[in-house]
Amino acid sequence: MLAELTLRPQVPMGAFHALGFVCALGVTEGLRGAGVSIAAIGWPQDVVDARTNHALATLDVHAGYNKGMYATCTVLGGEQIGLLRTLSDEELATAIEQGVQARVDSWEEQVLAGAAQAGPLAPVLSDYFDLVSLLGHPAAAVYPNGNVMARGTFAGVDVWGRATLVTSEGSELELAPEQASIRPA
Repeated sequence: MLAELTLRPQVPMGAFHALGFVCALGVTEGLRGAGVSIAAIGWPQDVVDARTNHALATLDVHAGYNKGMYATCTVLGGEQIGLLRTLSDEELATAIEQGVQARVDSWEEQVLAGAAQAGPLAPVLSDYFDLVSLLGHPAAAVYPNGNVMARGTFAGVDVWGRATLVTSEGSELELAPEQASIRPA
């Protein structure tokens, strides 16, 4: 485990849907701030090497209720964890924790100010979008069991976190994180 945070943003329950995306954005920004310029987002909430799209870190975000809503964000090393070893364990944990906390705090402020009326990811969508490594590139939608659902171009992410894959026939396939992940084609 690289880091673990318990987060208690004071946002409406429906906004918690975006917390995993916000945490992935925070981890990526934290790593970049610590000098890991290759860090990018692998939709929906992995942190990948932008050059190869292999996982640097994976996130496990679980929400619950105990005297208010909370979420635990656990950041685990990915298959290319060795690329992060230019940082000590302490530096790595600090970069991740500070990146996530800063991004969640900013998102919380924006949600409370009304910026999430279109959807819970709206306040950070532009920043999230800019850091997703495969946007605009050939990609495959992969079921949780590893089978390929469809191939096409990864065209976007909406305010609810759904990915859009445009197939070679021109049809748009919208995917929720529970349905599939996006991988290089």
